[in-house]
Parts: sequence; C-alpha cells; structure tokens
Amino acid sequence: MVIVAIVGGISWSVFEQWPQVRKTWLDLAWESVLLSAMAALAGMFANSMAWRAAADDLEHRVSVPAALQICMVGQLGKYIPGSIWAYVLQVELGKRAGLPRARAFLATLVALGLGVVAALGLGLLNLPSLRLAADAADYSYASSVRVALYIVAILFPIALVCAIPQVLTRLVQLALKLLRRPPMRHNVTLKGVLRVVAWSALGYTLFGVHLWLLANAQAAPGVSGLLRSIGSFAIAITVGMFAFLSPSGLGVREAVLVATLTPFLASAGGVGAAIGIALASRLIFTIADLVGAGIAALAGMRHLRRAA
Repeated sequence: MVIVAIVGGISWSVFEQWPQVRKTWLDLAWESVLLSAMAALAGMFANSMAWRAAADDLEHRVSVPAALQICMVGQLGKYIPGSIWAYVLQVELGKRAGLPRARAFLATLVALGLGVVAALGLGLLNLPSLRLAADAADYSYASSVRVALYIVAILFPIALVCAIPQVLTRLVQLALKLLRRPPMRHNVTLKGVLRVVAWSALGYTLFGVHLWLLANAQAAPGVSGLLRSIGSFAIAITVGMFAFLSPSGLGVREAVLVATLTPFLASAGGVGAAIGIALASRLIFTIADLVGAGIAALAGMRHLRRAA
C-alpha cells in the first residue's frame, strides 16, 4: 500500500504541476545534462568495482571487463517488475564468466548489503533534513516518504552489525551450507569489507553529483546542496530497493528526491521544478544504464577475443 500511495501521489503531482515540469526540462542546459550522465555512468562503474571487490574477497578473482559485463548488463533486469531479476541475471552472467552460481549469488548479496551500509552511512546525517522537508511539504505522498525513511533508519544498525567481518563470514558460510556448496577456505576480511564499502560510497557520491548538477542548472544549491544531494540520492536508491514490485524503484525514488529538492528550488518553481529534476534524473539514469550495458558488453567481447 505504501508503494501504491507513493506512485499514485507522484503521478498526480506530475499531472498537477505539468507546466512547471515542462518548463524545468526546457531550461536544463545540455552541458548539465551531459555532465550529469557522465557522473551517473562513473557511479555505475564504481558499483561494478564494489561487486568485483566482494567476489575477490569470496576467493574468486574477476577481471574488470567481466565485472562490468556482469553488473552493468545484469542490472537491466531491475526494469522488470520484481527487482530480483537483476540479481538472477547477474548470477547467470557470473556463471558464464567462470564463477559458480553460489559464489556469484553471494558476491551480489555481499555487495548489495555493504552497499546499503555505505548508502545509509552517507544519508544518515541527511535524515533529519529529509524528515523536515517531508513535514513541510504539502504532498499527498509525504507521509509515505516519512514511513520509508523510518524503515531505513531502523535497518541501518542491523546492516552495520552484519558488515562486521566475523558476522559477515558466518552469514556467508550459512548461505553456502543452505545452498549445499563447499564452505569458504578463508574468512571475509576487514580489508575486503572496506574496499566494497569504499567503492559503494564512491558510487553513491557520484550519483549525488549527478543530481546536484541537474539541480544546479535551476538554482544555486551550493556545497550544502551537494552534500544533501549525495545523502538524499543514497537514501532514495536504498528505499527503492525495498519496493520490489516497482521496476527499479519507480515512483519511490522520485518521491524522496522531490521532498529533498523542493526547499532548494523554491525560487525556481518549487514542487514542479523538483518533480521535473527527479524525472529528468530517472530518464538520464535509464539512458546511462543502456549505454553502460552496451559499453560493458563490447568490452566483455573484446576481452574474450583476446583470451581466445
């Protein structure tokens, strides 16, 4: 019901604010759009390296082209309702790259879990301002945004405990036992965990830069706006992960971003401008996903030819 309320609210807001949304799109400078797309692609590369670091710590070395192909091509599955398809596709691509299905699945699971830790760590300081923005907003979906933020805040301590190497090792060994696969010969290391978290944090930071570049084309949010963009985008993507029935968190992510951007864009159109930026971000991300998948597929093919 929460997801339905958020998607319905954002859809009605787009209809109600359409003139301002359209104006926001027309006012976006092509330089800002191009730089924003490049930042999104760079963030996707960083997330792929986070997955590679997770696989490496699980005793499977994967080349950079293979990691890019597994992650960037695999993430296209998130556009199918039921986000689990992205992970299924990554597992199958991992098998084609020489990883056992169980280890590919665990690498995806570890990278996802530690990515959530990194995202919430970046967004936690921004949580009070997001809540105040939602309280001050007169949107039909504001209450749903607050509920989602509370859920994320509750999950953070749990995710942080699971990121402890000793705890993570036991979880991985348990998963291998349930999958009836041989246990790992080595424990998950602190160095490996920090590498995954660092790459993930870099990825979310670049996604925040992507959002800030679009907002900066309409107003001048400054350094504080950059920090809030990073935190809010990290939380928005994390909340979207739990919207399993929504393709790539559609509507859920936009609701959080609108609640965050509106205070900065009050002089540029307020809610309508914020909706326009959030939807422009979604469109740019979709294009970046396709471009990144194409580049990764070509790089993977070249790598296989050289190996042959």
